[in-house]
Amino acid sequence: MPRTLNIAIEGCCHGMLDNIYSQLLTRQKQTNKKIDLLIICGDFQAIRNVTDLGCMSCPDKYKQIGGFYRYYTGERVAPVPTIFVGGNHEAGNHSRELYYGGWVAPNIYFMGNSGVLKFGGLRIGGISGIFKDFDYAKGYYERPPFRGHSRSSMHHARSYEAFKMLQIRQPLDIVVSHDWPQNIERYGDTDGLLKKKPFFEKEVERGELGSPLNALLLERLRPAWWFSAHLHVRFTASFGPQESIFTQGWKGIPPYEQDLSNVSASGGLDANQTDGMSGTAQIGNVDEIVMSSLSDEEADLAEPELEIKRPRMELNLPPPKHDIAPALIDITDQEPTSETRECTGAVTSDLKQEEHSIQTDSTNIEPATTNPVSYSTPRVSGRATNFLALDKCLPKRQFLEVIEIKVPDSAADGELKLEYDPEWLAILRLCNPYLPLDESPFVPPAQAQACEANQLPLFSDEQVDRELEWVNKNVFRNGRVYVPSNFVPVAPVPPPGTPDSVSFGLARNDGNRGRGRGRGQRGGYGHNQRNDAPWTGPRPYFINANPQTDDFCKMVGIIDPLTQLLR
Repeated sequence: MPRTLNIAIEGCCHGMLDNIYSQLLTRQKQTNKKIDLLIICGDFQAIRNVTDLGCMSCPDKYKQIGGFYRYYTGERVAPVPTIFVGGNHEAGNHSRELYYGGWVAPNIYFMGNSGVLKFGGLRIGGISGIFKDFDYAKGYYERPPFRGHSRSSMHHARSYEAFKMLQIRQPLDIVVSHDWPQNIERYGDTDGLLKKKPFFEKEVERGELGSPLNALLLERLRPAWWFSAHLHVRFTASFGPQESIFTQGWKGIPPYEQDLSNVSASGGLDANQTDGMSGTAQIGNVDEIVMSSLSDEEADLAEPELEIKRPRMELNLPPPKHDIAPALIDITDQEPTSETRECTGAVTSDLKQEEHSIQTDSTNIEPATTNPVSYSTPRVSGRATNFLALDKCLPKRQFLEVIEIKVPDSAADGELKLEYDPEWLAILRLCNPYLPLDESPFVPPAQAQACEANQLPLFSDEQVDRELEWVNKNVFRNGRVYVPSNFVPVAPVPPPGTPDSVSFGLARNDGNRGRGRGRGQRGGYGHNQRNDAPWTGPRPYFINANPQTDDFCKMVGIIDPLTQLLR
């Protein structure tokens, strides 16, 4: 008998774990259905102390310690297994300690800068951050104390992470991102979206709303579900199996439309030169303003949102859809094709959040097939991708929904615990030697050939299979491998009883640009008066050695050059 999983999806968290878990427990009580997993789509804000708060990518006036530190110490425990990707408002130093993923607290798991996990037979991929073209091609050049632009650039998605995700061959059930895939609004109720967010109109007209990186991944990966947040609005879309959202391939994203193969290691701007670099922006039809007077973080938190200017790309896309019913999403059902492809079941949603629900319709399709050439595809024949974006955790916002996923018998025999994914570990082994550690543009290695019609840089199946053989022999020799419960706190926290509103003197009211307000001000996220009590004791260091990362790298047989440099 198939197992049915109840998966909760949360939009932007913004540190509101208590409110989110309260909503989930109320939901369980009302429906008498246990929530099996919570997925948070970014802006999690795992703030442990004053150093994390100082590194958090947001305007100082918004900074508060929040309540996460109580989960970090074990004073509170997440009642539901929780996984999340990073957004653009995070403590970047904490995220870097867990670059490959790991527990930020008991029962709360960060998926890393990119990653794939299994849960109850579902295969879930995730990619953190948002797209900024001026940082996309760069390596990980940021170093402590993470000042100026580097504080926000740590949360700008990099082409190296896209390169890793492109190597995935086996189908995914779910992909989680913070940023929307570019142009996904064209496959849903575009008019309805613009009624809620009229300041998106120019970006929609130019084909620039969302992330081209995520559109590239959606074009190739085509999971059953794609969940996002960031734009603070609920939106649904259905991306059909025969449709194309991004056909330009790897070189369709700036700056890869140019030949970077001959770029020297010293290329790119000096790290000091990039601090504060932001370009220009517009608010609707208002006169152009300079971003140096309004930071990236303030631009994203202020309403209306800012439109970042990017080179226009010619897209082969359908025109925006009008007068369609966004509540109707076609869902496909198919049989598994291999041990690594354990589940792509019928998915249904039954949560009515703010009197909205996702209605579903299941149809039978042909079993997934494998491309006979040496570069396999993760696509499942005939399957559409169902896109769901949710709002931030605030009253009267649509920030939380629950979907039911029916998992076939072949994938329903394990415990409901997070598992490592063999193919992803093989991909990490294959890609890890090329992890870029400076500001020079990342160039895919020569071993990754430009394949398929859109010229994606892919390792061959034979190359992936060699690493997969090692992984199966050395890691999965006894079958599935659950993620160990090896969380240990490595950073200091405030004294017990410290209010969520404490800013340790970091929050300053530097003017009310835009309509956004600080979380410590009336009308802000927390609705609390700001508390500027000072941090007591020594100031914690920026990066802590995390034994989870060390244990993971030893298990997979890779080195960890990034966090070694930062310590």
